Amino acid sequence: MMRAFRRYTVLLAWVVLVGVATGCGAIVLHWVLGVIEVVAFGHDETLHPIITYYSSTPRRVVALVVVGFCVAATWYVLQSRRWGGGPLASVESMVRAQSLAERRPGFVRQGVHALVQIVAVGAGSPVGKEVAPRELGALFAGRIADWGRLPEGTRRTLVASAAAAGLAADYQVPVAGVVFLFEALGLGLSVKNVLVGAFTVGVATATAHLTISDQATYPVVLVQTCWESLALAVLLGVVLAPGALWFRRLLGWAQRGRVTNRSVLWRVPLVFAAVGVVSMVLPEVMGNGRALVQQTFNRAELVGSFTVPALLYTLGLFVAKAVLVVAALRHGSYGGTLTPGVALGASGGFVVAGTLVCVCPWVSGFPLGVTGLLSAAGVLGAAVFLALSMDAPLSSVALVVGFTGQSWGAYVPLAVAVGVAWGVKRLWEAHRARVLAGV
Repeated sequence: MMRAFRRYTVLLAWVVLVGVATGCGAIVLHWVLGVIEVVAFGHDETLHPIITYYSSTPRRVVALVVVGFCVAATWYVLQSRRWGGGPLASVESMVRAQSLAERRPGFVRQGVHALVQIVAVGAGSPVGKEVAPRELGALFAGRIADWGRLPEGTRRTLVASAAAAGLAADYQVPVAGVVFLFEALGLGLSVKNVLVGAFTVGVATATAHLTISDQATYPVVLVQTCWESLALAVLLGVVLAPGALWFRRLLGWAQRGRVTNRSVLWRVPLVFAAVGVVSMVLPEVMGNGRALVQQTFNRAELVGSFTVPALLYTLGLFVAKAVLVVAALRHGSYGGTLTPGVALGASGGFVVAGTLVCVCPWVSGFPLGVTGLLSAAGVLGAAVFLALSMDAPLSSVALVVGFTGQSWGAYVPLAVAVGVAWGVKRLWEAHRARVLAGV
């Protein structure tokens, strides 16, 4: 009895250490992001959530291009033979740990890689920032587990938990972090895994909360369960699902064929320059997607701002964001696709609902109203797009609830939207299987 108690007490100590390290890593990355944003835009997201507002166009374009050359050179060096060559370790490879390179990737190499991702996003790269804290958490957990000589199964659990904790700490969404751990990262369900995962996520989130606010990332009107929101959920699930599935396929194509040779030295700056040029017309396309999402919700909440030009502007942001994210990942950049997925879903939902209002103006007379309809469409669209682009329906609901601060009233419409989209996905897959089989 005492031996088991001692063993679990020691495990708890390692879990706390990993959680604190992961939370501290998230704090450092958050600080670096703020510094780069001030350099590139003159302020950070805490001052202006839509970071391109009140910023000089020449300043942000020049800063993005300069950073493009810097991060391209860094990624080229990190992947050169001098640093071991080969691909940089991912969260999945560190959890799998089937080779020495996957089990113990270069600490400095991976740490610099995480920092470079944040620098790129802070300057306006169109990809997400969430991969960096996840990779850093997994890196810390692997080293700490080896230092403590933990059993292989426990080590794998701790590395996966730290990766989920990095996401939770960065966005202050502990519940979503735990769901993400078991669904998206595929950790097996057991009492031990649940306890280790929950404690790691909780400690990391609490540690990061010392400097990172737990306020909703996207302040938005709360979605309620009513017949209008349920009907809208069905509509968005059907309409947005094909786009989300195509986006996922394009992401897979881009990441599988990511350029890692010498040509990254000009490809990455070229893509960043393209982002800068597009941002002259569509500024919110810059960054990980927060500006695009907040701009969409702001327009939804201001009935007077809803016009056909506003609808076309949001559609332009949707198309440009999708193209630039895929281009960035294909041509040598690293980063996440979670927040871009949220941005595409929110803007796509706004476009669908706005089109509905234009085609059927009588819907504005519903109790939900135009403002409620457009806001709900943004939230539900984000969940639909994220569910299919990440292939993780439960995580998408938990993340969208955490990002937007939704109440219990939003769960039923979110479940309906994601459920319908998942049904469309299954039909799509069945159709593709028949086509490939020649039936």
